[in-house]
Amino acid sequence: MLSVTVAAVVWRRRGQPGAAPFALLMLAAGEWAGLALLEHAALAPGTKVVFAALEYPGIMAVAPPWLGTALYLSGVGVLGGADPTPLAFALTGVVFAAGLFRRRLFDLVPVARHALIESMADGVLVLDAEHRVLDINPSARALLGLSSAPIGARAEVVLAAWPAVVALAVGGEATETDAQGETPTGPRELHARIMPLRDAGGRSRGRLLVLGDVTERRRTEDALRQSEKLASLAQLLAGVAHELNNPLSVVIGHATLLRRELGNAPGAARVERIAAAAERCARIVTNFLSVARRRAPERASTDVNRVLREAVALLAYQLELDNVTVLFDLGADLPLIRADGHQLQQVVMNLVANAQQAMGEHEGSRQLLVTSRLDAGRGRVTFSVADTGPGIPIALRSRVFEPFFTTKPVGIGSGLGLSACRGIVEAHEGVIEIGDRPGGGAVVRVELPVGEPPTSAAATGPVVEAELIRGQRILGVDDEPTAGDLLREMLEADGQRVEVAAHGKAALDRLAEAPFDLVISDFKMPLLDGAGLYSQLAMREPRLRERFIFLSGDTLSAETRRFIERSGVPILEKPFDAAGVRRLVQRLLRRA
Repeated sequence: MLSVTVAAVVWRRRGQPGAAPFALLMLAAGEWAGLALLEHAALAPGTKVVFAALEYPGIMAVAPPWLGTALYLSGVGVLGGADPTPLAFALTGVVFAAGLFRRRLFDLVPVARHALIESMADGVLVLDAEHRVLDINPSARALLGLSSAPIGARAEVVLAAWPAVVALAVGGEATETDAQGETPTGPRELHARIMPLRDAGGRSRGRLLVLGDVTERRRTEDALRQSEKLASLAQLLAGVAHELNNPLSVVIGHATLLRRELGNAPGAARVERIAAAAERCARIVTNFLSVARRRAPERASTDVNRVLREAVALLAYQLELDNVTVLFDLGADLPLIRADGHQLQQVVMNLVANAQQAMGEHEGSRQLLVTSRLDAGRGRVTFSVADTGPGIPIALRSRVFEPFFTTKPVGIGSGLGLSACRGIVEAHEGVIEIGDRPGGGAVVRVELPVGEPPTSAAATGPVVEAELIRGQRILGVDDEPTAGDLLREMLEADGQRVEVAAHGKAALDRLAEAPFDLVISDFKMPLLDGAGLYSQLAMREPRLRERFIFLSGDTLSAETRRFIERSGVPILEKPFDAAGVRRLVQRLLRRA
């Protein structure tokens, strides 16, 4: 309309015949001609850009005003002498309108923004200046457990389960916060962000609240931190075990020798009690090491009843503090199964710990029942852990084995325990399931195949005294003097000739001076460790590669285990007793 008005003003006068050259242009255009030409020049690039976006040739809108002006100024009478420029501008407007309405430019951007908000994974709420909800997307409704959009409701009501978010939404200087709350799918953790909505004049009209569900991310971070803690704990336990196993070896070893010397003489019972207490300590250290180990599964003949008792023993103190009574109902006819005992122990410990936590939140008696049974017809061994807690709702039983799923409050538990249990059980071709305990509570059952127990390379029975190979030269290598002296006494009692070296380098010096029939070496030592000693002997004395025993008092790294697997060298675990030393030594001495 502006262009049409300008054209009417500009071209309302006509040129005079006989005037000087260009007088017609100057007279007809007058003082407004420059304005009209500038408008045409500005219209050209803008129109071209807009209509290029509309898939129209720019010339369809740019050409008519220029063509109409040129025809009029040249004197060509296309409309009976009337100026065609206003009509040309009108045509340009029609082309503009057709393009805008055809491409829906007036409502495309709002539609796109609406679609973006509706499809966002984060929850979005639009609040007015009075904190009323003006709009809410599907993600926010799902996160807050709303069946419909609470348009017009106050934020304090809609976000009642999230006090920290309410405080953020209704005022204050904070722009973001973390909050925990209950949802229909269990406890969740949110990260909320708030930003003001202002009009063109800069006045506040409301606030935009964005809610991000960070529960899984937080749990992953917690799991990583827990993994780092466990790795540090494993390293600590390995060091503690190494320091404890050396003196425990001395106590158990000397108690064994004393029992052999005393027989039924007075004092034998006291020695028996000393040995029993030391062996109990040794089992505790062994259980700690089983928790600390990070290694591939190792299947072996496994006593399920023993696994159950040792796992409960590790948690006995905490169970006692929580007034939990533990009852065992273990089948006496269970065969050994082919399984990784350390992994099964982790399963049992997880189940017992979960049961303990469930009963801690429940009023009434706290009783834990651990059972085991043999299904000989199906060739399966079953064990279960039952508690007197509130039980697990049927609707959640299919989800409790999912990674990171937990019914515990945020920050308590990683949601990985039962998932790891299922992974271990299924790797053993077994089944784990949850049911109801008669009288109330939950029961978790694990069913495992018996399988064929692997045959051990070493004989496990006692070595007959008359069959002992005696008089062999044996070199013991240990940086702990008491452990080395004990090893010497045990072997000399069997008629062997024993020397002891404090580390690998000293052992090489002894081997250079005289030949030996067998070497027993600790793994961790200063100057030259057990692996270095074995590698040197493999080059200098190849015959001793088959007559070499490693001593170990703690966990072995993955690299060390690979070395031992490649070499095939047997390991004697500390604390050791005389019978174990005798069995292994006699087996190797019988090798050609």
